[in-house]
Amino acid sequence: MSDFSTEPTKRLLVLDDEKEICELVAEVAEMQGFSCEQCSVLSSLNELTLSPMPDILVLDLSMPDVDGIEVINHLGSLPVKPQLILMTGFERSVLDGAHKLADRLHVPVLGQLNKPISLNTLTELLKQPFTEHIQGQTLPSSTLATLKFNPEDIQTGLQQNEFIAYYQPQINLKTGKLHGAEALVRWHHPNGLIMPDDFLPLIESNQQILPLTESVIEQTLKQMTIWQESGLPPLQTSINLSAAYLYELDLPALMTRLLKRYPIPADMITFEITERIGLGDHSQAISDTLTRLRLKNFSLSIDDFGTGYSSLSQLNQLPFNEIKIDKSFVFHLLSSPISKAIVESSITLAHQLGVRCVAEGVETQEMKQALCRMGCHIGQGYLYSKALPPDEFLNWIENYISEN
Repeated sequence: MSDFSTEPTKRLLVLDDEKEICELVAEVAEMQGFSCEQCSVLSSLNELTLSPMPDILVLDLSMPDVDGIEVINHLGSLPVKPQLILMTGFERSVLDGAHKLADRLHVPVLGQLNKPISLNTLTELLKQPFTEHIQGQTLPSSTLATLKFNPEDIQTGLQQNEFIAYYQPQINLKTGKLHGAEALVRWHHPNGLIMPDDFLPLIESNQQILPLTESVIEQTLKQMTIWQESGLPPLQTSINLSAAYLYELDLPALMTRLLKRYPIPADMITFEITERIGLGDHSQAISDTLTRLRLKNFSLSIDDFGTGYSSLSQLNQLPFNEIKIDKSFVFHLLSSPISKAIVESSITLAHQLGVRCVAEGVETQEMKQALCRMGCHIGQGYLYSKALPPDEFLNWIENYISEN
């Protein structure tokens, strides 16, 4: 009987037009136990054959023919994706831009390297825990594309109550106490769990956002009632709103009716409105609706703050009392001077205006500590928990309170 390990060798491909860099990266990787391939000439994406798929792709962004952005876009269309290490000799903002693109396309990024590369940094990146290509229950975008959802599928899902509100905790960064939660919808499709990015655009384009939003609001109020009856402390709970909902339905009147059924204080409910909605021809109707909601004591938050052009004008025109810093800036807070400046200025602005400031996408203790030093009030992200279905979230709350 053989005693040799049958663990598969980890595979790495380095893609860089400088042969010396390819050889250097390959040499370091081989010392870490990788089987390495090198490619220094790539004239078209057709030449990029990834079969079998490497576990890690070390990618130079600034190649002469096919650049790294094209490669990342190509990887985004694949059912199984390698982990990326991004390299460039350009400024850090170029790396950050590529990293954000990979995030949007669900291509995992192991790390970044500035040229001339640090061998110590490369070695540390390659020593990180190895993640095999495993597809979980959440359907990847490439699989979702083959399903070709249509409005009838959405309608059936609504009728069958397949759209479920999950909840992600929000934590007071200064005290560590539980502040509240954000309701985030998931589609329990018969073929698997589907994330919002893969169905919300279709719902919005087919004007089905209204019944979906009503369902999420009612599910959330019901859960808040359950939390209240369980003896939990009051939780400030956020619900996302689409601009279409604001001017097509009498939301203040609807909330008045619902709160008679679910006796939740209005000031414990926050409506998040993405700043990218654009007020357009319906600006006055939207402004009137938001003003009525504030008069009824609901909180209003500008979601994705800093990602559009209208942030400051909306703060000036509309009665918001919370700004929520987009996770793309928080994620790069420690690596990008630009992201750090945007986060810091947003927090300062919140303090000057006397409104609450929430940072989403908090994933590490280092991010949390930096946000604390800047004076951010509330944080949410994977450092604490992902969004959880109602029963799991209730268990998480009880465990968190008992431990803290």
